[in-house]
This record gives sequence, C-alpha cells and structure tokens, in this order.
Amino acid sequence: MKASPAGFRAGFVPITGLPNAGKSTLLNALCGMRLSIITDKPQTTRNSILGILNEPDFQAVFVDTPGFLRSRNLFEKSMETAIRRAATEDGDLCLLLVEPGLPPGDKVPLFEPLKRVACPLYLVINKLDKETSSARADAAAEFYSKLLPVKQVLHISALTGGGVKELRAAIKAALPEHPAYYPQDQLTDRWEKFYAAEIIREHIFKLYSQEIPYAAAVEIEVFREEEGRDTQILAAVHVARASQKPILIGKGGRSIKMLRERSHKALVAFLGRPVELHLTVKVTPGWQDDLQFLRELGFYDKK
Repeated sequence: MKASPAGFRAGFVPITGLPNAGKSTLLNALCGMRLSIITDKPQTTRNSILGILNEPDFQAVFVDTPGFLRSRNLFEKSMETAIRRAATEDGDLCLLLVEPGLPPGDKVPLFEPLKRVACPLYLVINKLDKETSSARADAAAEFYSKLLPVKQVLHISALTGGGVKELRAAIKAALPEHPAYYPQDQLTDRWEKFYAAEIIREHIFKLYSQEIPYAAAVEIEVFREEEGRDTQILAAVHVARASQKPILIGKGGRSIKMLRERSHKALVAFLGRPVELHLTVKVTPGWQDDLQFLRELGFYDKK
C-alpha cells in the first residue's frame, strides 16, 4: 500500500443512534456513494458496515452500526454487541446521530454505553430539513449534552446534504495523525456477495409489511462470475415460520416475482454488469436463535 504523506490523519468513526435516526443515509452522504441500504422501517441495518472516505490528507473509516435495541434473541444480541464494541472500543471519534427533540423516555437507557465511550463523542442533530424552528434542535443539544460526554454539537440534514461538508471537516480535525488503514481506492470492507444479499433484503423491507422483513434473512448460496456469462446469483430467503412462506411468495407467485424483478434491476445497477438472479424461499424455524445459522450468515465468528 502506498505510504501516506506527512501529517496524514486516519481513524475509525462509528455512527451510532436509535433506529431510523438516519445513520445509513449519513454514511452514504459522507462517503459519496450508496453503501448502506435505506428504508423507512426501523432496524434495517443488521451488520456493522465500513464505509471509507478517502481524501488526499485524511482517511475516515465509518462504521454504520445497527440502531440501539434491547436484544430478545441471539440474532439481536449480535447486533447489540456490534453497537457496544463500535461505540466503546473501536473508535477514534464516535458520532451520535439524533433527531431534533427529546427521545422517548423508554429509549434513554439505550444510550448508557455511550457514557463509557473512550474517544471524543460528537452529537450530530439530523433531519433539520424537516424543522421550521431551532427550538427542538436546541432541546436535543441540551438534553444529550447533559446525559453524555458530548464534545461538540453539529447540525445536518443527511438527506439533503446540508451541513455534511462542515461535518466532514470536523471529523478530519478530530482524527489522529496516522497512516491510512486501507488503500486509497478502497471504499468498503465488504465483498459484492454481501451487497447482493443486502440489496435483496432492502427490497423485502420495501415490498412487505408487518413481521415479514424482520423474520426474513437472505443467504447467497451461489455467486459465480464466468467470462462471457452473466453473473449467476442464487439467493435463499429464509423465514422463521412456515406460515410466512406463502406470504413471501404471494398469490400465484406474484410477490416473489416482484421481489426478484426489483432486486435484479438494483443488482445490475450496483454491479454494473448483467446478472442472472434466482430466488428460493426456505423455512428455517427460529433462525434468530440458531447459532450455527447465524454464524453462516456472518453474525457470529465461526469457532
């Protein structure tokens, strides 16, 4: 890897917050490309995803974490562990993304790990494009600054890009002098196979309602590239209960056909090459508490 110039800054920056605060939208805005899937449903992000911002004089490695939650099963426990590690162990700077106003009272205990954060904590108040006055933003700044060891408060709209340039500058100033951790042309630590599963899962969130998006897991069984042929992708959509399978498939297979068509279009756009996509639906009872299955999906280290 090419040596970094003198005075170069680099570090890890976890992005934390409640579900639907806009963490994935912010990661995409900071990195200038779409690395995390986005839907209007909470808890869309399940893995910690690295997005790498490369500039001539600094490199910020952002960690998009799942939204704060109280775990109910092994699957959610892995998400909870990812949040805690990113916030308290892995960062050189931690961003807490919040909405204007005060959080619901029952959510306040979820911020407890950030009281022990070892690196500087910046409060980033998001969604200012939806606010007509500064009162709720001011209330948020006061509340979180009293609750947590906040070093700096910034105001942005991740959706429109307002304030993102200033946030980038603040992040650069907070990073330590250090050589780049990744090559300057690398944008993420994830492989295309991971993003194929994420794109399909994103469209499950968009097409289905109620429990289906949360009961579904996507496993890429085949991801094959051969010269002169379309990229072959075979994905299995696992559901937790037998009663969920016909809902996912839909009457006459219409729902699964729409899922395949929309996912296929998005995969072609993302990969920039022709794709042949096949989907199957499998019932994997209680997969959220199946440690072996979760390890296969990458939520726990394989032992």
